[in-house]
Amino acid sequence: MYAQLCKRLSEEAPNFDPPDGPCTYNRLLLSKCQDEFERRRRASEAWDGADGATLTPEQYEERAAAKRKMVGNLRFIGELGKLEIIHESILHRCIQQLLEKRRRRPVVDLAEDLECLCQIMKTCGKVLDKPKAKPLMDQYFERMYQLSSSVELLARIRFMLQDVLDLRAANWVPRKVAQVDGPRTIRQVREEAAHDLGVYIPPPSSHGPPRSSGPMSPLAGVSSFFPPPGGNRTGMEDVFMGAVTLGTGPGVISSQPDKYGYDSNGYGSNVSGGGGYRPRQQQGNKHFNNQNFSRQQQNNQYNQQQNYNNIATKDLPPRFKKILSVSNTSGSGSSDGEVSLRPAPSSMMLKPKTPGILPQSALGTQQSNDHHHSNLPLAPQAQAPNQKPNPPHLHKDPPILIKQASTDKARDKKKDRGPSREEWLRRVKNVYEEFLKEQNLDEAVENYRCLKVPERFTAETVHATINYLLTLEESNRELGAQLIERLRSEGLINVDRLFDGVKLVLGRLDDLVTDVPRVKSHMAGILGYLVGSGTLALADVAEPLEGGQHFPLFLLTLQTLHKLHGKMKLTQIFNDSKVNLLNLLPESDRTKEKLADLLEDRDLSFLFPLLRIQSDLWRALVSDPTPHTLYKYIKDTLDVEHHTAPGFINALMTVLVKYITQETTLASGCDPTVIPEKLVTEQEQELLAKFKPVLQAFLHDHLQLQVTAVYALQVFTYTHNFPKGMLLRWFVNLYDLEIIEEDAFLTWKEDLSQDYPGKGKALFQVNQWLTWLQETEEDDEEEEDAQ
Repeated sequence: MYAQLCKRLSEEAPNFDPPDGPCTYNRLLLSKCQDEFERRRRASEAWDGADGATLTPEQYEERAAAKRKMVGNLRFIGELGKLEIIHESILHRCIQQLLEKRRRRPVVDLAEDLECLCQIMKTCGKVLDKPKAKPLMDQYFERMYQLSSSVELLARIRFMLQDVLDLRAANWVPRKVAQVDGPRTIRQVREEAAHDLGVYIPPPSSHGPPRSSGPMSPLAGVSSFFPPPGGNRTGMEDVFMGAVTLGTGPGVISSQPDKYGYDSNGYGSNVSGGGGYRPRQQQGNKHFNNQNFSRQQQNNQYNQQQNYNNIATKDLPPRFKKILSVSNTSGSGSSDGEVSLRPAPSSMMLKPKTPGILPQSALGTQQSNDHHHSNLPLAPQAQAPNQKPNPPHLHKDPPILIKQASTDKARDKKKDRGPSREEWLRRVKNVYEEFLKEQNLDEAVENYRCLKVPERFTAETVHATINYLLTLEESNRELGAQLIERLRSEGLINVDRLFDGVKLVLGRLDDLVTDVPRVKSHMAGILGYLVGSGTLALADVAEPLEGGQHFPLFLLTLQTLHKLHGKMKLTQIFNDSKVNLLNLLPESDRTKEKLADLLEDRDLSFLFPLLRIQSDLWRALVSDPTPHTLYKYIKDTLDVEHHTAPGFINALMTVLVKYITQETTLASGCDPTVIPEKLVTEQEQELLAKFKPVLQAFLHDHLQLQVTAVYALQVFTYTHNFPKGMLLRWFVNLYDLEIIEEDAFLTWKEDLSQDYPGKGKALFQVNQWLTWLQETEEDDEEEEDAQ
C-alpha cells in the first residue's frame, strides 16, 4: 500500500529540481532508501555478541524492533522495485551487496544479510527473473544453494533460503496462495456449497429431520428414518447432515444409537457415520459439474424410494414392523395403542424455515402460490411407487431494495473528473499540428504549457505523439523531435514519463510496419535526435532493445548520431553509455565476427578498434607459433594505450587457449566428454608454459586484467560445452605457473557480472579447488599476522 502511495506521489507531486534530472520526490525517496539500506547493519551491530538469555525484556524488544525495521525496509524497497519506482539495476546491486562475502568474515555473520536477501527475493524476485537477467539470477541462486547447505548458518536462515529456492522452482507461485488460513466454519462450508452448486443446506435443527444437499424429495423424511442399506451417501451429504454429535449439555439432544441402531431422534446410526466421507477436493467445489450433481441426486432419490418399498422388515424390531405396516396402509400415526415415531402433520419440526444466511443467488424460482402454502407442512405423503415426486418448495425472502443515486449527482461527479484520456490526446495532437503548420517553437511550448496535462497522461501523450510523427516526412519528424526536446528542457515532460512513452512505442512498433514500411528508420531518426540533444540516454534506449528486439533499430540510431554529430561525439556517447553491443544482436548473430561485419557495413567500426584484433592475432599465431614472434607482432601493430584494454586481453587469452587446446586436449579425434590421458595434459601444460612470458608481459600486477583473462577462459570452455576436467586443469596450471594470482581467482568467484555466459556451471566445476585456495590464503595471512 505504501509503495502504491509512493507511485502516485512520484507521478503527481510537484517538482522543485532542474528539469534535466529526476523529480524531487523520486530523488528524495531513492536517497532515503539508499541510506536505510546502507545503515541496515548499524541497528544490529549494537546487539552483536549479546546472548538472548542475558538481555532484559526491554533490550530484547528493542533488538526485535530493529530487526523488524530492517527486514521491513527491504520489503518496501522490493515493492518499490515491483512498481518500477526503483530501477532493476539498483535492486541487483542491493542483492549483490547482500550476497557479498567479505574476507575474514565468518559465514554465520551473514545471517542478517541473508534474511534481508530472502525478503527482497520473495517480494520482487519474480520481477527480476527475466530472460535477459537469467545468468545473473542463476549466479544468485547458485550462491544461495551453497549457503543453504552450510552448517554454520542457523537452521532458520537455511530454511528461509530453501523456501526462496523452492519459490523460484515453482515459477514464483507461493505454495499456499489459494488456501484458507485455519479451519473453515460450517457456515462457510454451506455458503460455498450454495455458491458453487446452486443448492443450500440449512443448519441442523433439533426439531426437524436433516436435509440432504440436493433437491428435497417427498420421501426425504422416510429416507431419513430408514436410510438405504450400507449407508451410501454422497460426500456433500456427510458434510451437511444435521444428525452429528455437537457435544453434551443443556439443549443438546443425544445422538447415541440404541441397541437397534437408532438414536433418540429416530435417525439411523449410519446417518452421522463417517463411512461415506470423502476429501474436500472430491466434494463440491468451483469445478463441480452441476448437471452431473443433479443427475446423481435424482438417481439417489429413486433408489431411496425403491429401497423404502422393498425394505427388509425382518431386521427391524417388532414394534417398528407394526408401525411400518400401519403407516403404509392408513398413513396414520398410531394403531392399537402403539405410538408412531413419525411426527404429526401439524408438527412445527416439518415447517420450512427461511435460512437467514441463504445467498440470494441460491434461492430457486418460487411458484406463485408460495404464500398460500407457507403454513403447510412438508411432511411426505404416501404415494404410489411409480408416481413422480413433487418438486420441493423453497421459501423466498422479499427482495432487497437498493436506492439508486441521483442521476444529476452522477452527472455532476463525472463532470468534475475533467477531460477524458481521449480528450487530452486530442488536445496535445492539436498543439503539434499547429506547430508543424506555423513552425513557431516558443508559441507551441506556451500552448502546451497552458494545457496543464496531468502527469499520469504524459506517457500516453508521448506515445501518441511519436506514433503521429512516424507517419510524417523527415523534416516534420525532426521538428516534432525538437518540440519534444524543448518540452523536456522546460520541465513540461518528466524524463521518466518520456522514457515510458518511448517504451510504449517500441512495444507496438511491429504493428506499424504495414502503415509505415520504414518505421524503424523513422524511429531511429527521432531517437538519434533525442539522444544527441541529451533528452534521452543511450543506455535507456538500449534497454528495451536487448536480445535483438527490433533489430537493427539500435544500429540505425547509432548511424543517425554519426550523421548528426560525427565520430568524436558518437564515440564519447557510446563509451559513456557502457552498452554491450553483443547483447543487442539476435542470438544467432551474437558473435564478435558477425558484429565486426555489421559495424563495417554501417561505417561504425571506429566504435570497436579492437574488434578485429582477435582474428588478426589468430592469423599471426598460426603463421608462426612462437612466443617471440607473437609478442613482436603485438608491439608493432597495436598502440600502447590498448595493451591494458580488457578487449585486447580477452582476445589474447582466447587465441592462446584455442591454439594450445587444438594442439593437445581438443585435437581432432579427442573426446571432450572424457578426461584426456596424462601424456596429453602434460603436453598442454608445456605449451602454456611456453607462452607464459607473453601472458605475464601484459597481466603482471594488473589484477583486473587477470580477472578478464579468467573470464575469457570461462567463455571458451562454455562455447565448447565445458570439456571434462578442462577448466579445473587450466585453473591449476595458471596458478602453478604464476600467470594468474590467487586474488584474481577469488575476485572472479565473488564477481556477479552477467556479461560472460556460463558462470554458474563454471563455479560448480572449480568450487572445491577455490575453497581450498581461499583457506590456504587465510592460513598464510594468519601466519603473517602471528609473526
